[in-house]
This record gives sequence, C-alpha cells and structure tokens, in this order.
Amino acid sequence: MACSRRFELLTPSFGGWYSIQLSYEHNCAEIILAPYAIISKMSVRTENIKLIVCDIDGTIIPGGRHEISPRLREDFHKAMDRGYKIMINTGRHFTFLQPSLFDDLPMDIVGTINGACVNRRDGSVIEKHPMSEAHMHAITLLCIENNVGLGFKFEDRIVTYANHEKFVEGYVQKGTPYELTVLDGTKTRNHHLKHGCPLGTFLIGADDSIREFVRMVPDLQFAWSFRRGFDVFMNAVTKATSVECALREYGLKWENVIAFGDAGNDTPFLKPAAIAVAMENGKDDVRTVADLIAPPCAEDGVARVLEELKLV
Repeated sequence: MACSRRFELLTPSFGGWYSIQLSYEHNCAEIILAPYAIISKMSVRTENIKLIVCDIDGTIIPGGRHEISPRLREDFHKAMDRGYKIMINTGRHFTFLQPSLFDDLPMDIVGTINGACVNRRDGSVIEKHPMSEAHMHAITLLCIENNVGLGFKFEDRIVTYANHEKFVEGYVQKGTPYELTVLDGTKTRNHHLKHGCPLGTFLIGADDSIREFVRMVPDLQFAWSFRRGFDVFMNAVTKATSVECALREYGLKWENVIAFGDAGNDTPFLKPAAIAVAMENGKDDVRTVADLIAPPCAEDGVARVLEELKLV
C-alpha cells in the first residue's frame, strides 16, 4: 500500500534552529540528520541505486584512524547482502590502501590515483591513464625550484623526484610502515624509463607556491587534499574516469550511483552521480555540487545517510 507522510521539525544547526519540511513517499525523501542539517536540493530517489561509491580519507575513514567504523562496516555488508555493489574510489596508490579495507569489504573493483588507475581486488590493473613525459618534467622542475615535496604515483609504487624528506614527512609521516614503501628517486629521476610515466602526483608544500603551478601547467588540476598537500591529476582523467570503468564492468549507468566525497578531487564523480553526497567536513566547492550534505566523517556520516535513505 502506498504511503505518504509530510511533517515539519525544528533541528539545531550551527546558526541556530532550522524549520525542516520532511516528506516520504515510496522511495522518495527529503531528509535531515540532526544535529547537522542535511541540505537537500531535490527529492532523493533511491529505487535505481545499485552502486555505492566512496572516497576514503575524510569520507569513510577520518584523520588519525586506519579503518572504517564498526557501524559503517555493518552497513556496507547489509548493503551488499541486499545486492548493492561497493566501490572505493581514492587518490591513494593501491600500495597505500589501508589493509583493513580488504578485511572489511569484499569489493571487486578499486579506483586509485584519482581515476588514473583501476585495480581489481588482487591489485591487477584493469585500466590506467599515465600523464605525458612533458607534464612529468614540468612538475619536477617547478617542485625543485619552489622547494616542494614531489611524489609520483607510478603503477608499481610511489617514487619521489624532488625533496624526498619533505614529501615523506608531509605525506606518510616518518616512522610509519608506509614510509618504507616510498622510493627515493631524487638522485636519478629515472623510474619512468622502466615503469612508464606516472599515473598521478602528490605535492607537499606551501599552498601559495603550489597554487602558482596552476597558471604554469594549465592542463593539470591541483586539488587541495589537506593542509600543504595537493593531489595533481589530468583534466581529462579524474575520479569519474574510474567510476565509468566500473560502470562498464558492472553494466550500470550513472543513474545507478550514489557517491560520497569530501575533497576537490571528488567533485568529478559527485557531479554525474544520481545522488551526490558531500561530507560536512568537506570543502565548500564540494558541498556546492552535492544533493545532500552528510554529517562529518568522524560521526559516521556515510552510515547515517545510507540508513536514512533506507539503503541498508
């Protein structure tokens, strides 16, 4: 029997109290998760959703942690039991994925390096998109001249081509297991000769210096990831590229996708998704493209949205 409900409630937010209109009809809802106002630009329809795509850092795993919460783990498994596919879509290199993800999620496909590489669960490559050698040399020179830590993400591993110590301290922190996976290539800068051009780039340095790179290398995007840290990727290859690869593999379309993200490198796959969800802790440019604003990552925002939308 069809059921429709509409009511109003007052909920606290940063600027005071908001009057929110909620309505539920079949699988269509406008929702609010107190104490954070989940801003809805539209009635959220979930009946066509078949693929849940999530960024990692700041979306499903907050800073300082190395695994998803028990609540989110349970919700992901509930979703998979109901037939939904789960895809992780990250800027991280495959070798930098948290080991716990493979224990917690029986995922088939992982988007890595901001869409430039798509891996199967065993690490084998489905699709890859290397940058040009000209771009590689241009970024290297700029980083040397501006004292910026530069790590190139090659298919096999991350290799530094400028200011190794600065990169390691900012990207992986000294003394962590990940430190040993980063190869210091600053003396030879020849890793590309054997392994091909890099698939992605990460920079560690002053924000003002890195923002100047945008003017000098206009064919590349420089997306803020965290303080003094920027992801660099080609305009034509983004996190949407990796989702499109997964859609082909699964025989699905964008209308079947709900996507979650928090940073500038997430906006390309949020925009075409049927339901785009930005985290409350995300940057303003991410929030503006979202249909829903979820509570912060540290407060299980993804899990709360999945539950409120009745996907689990």
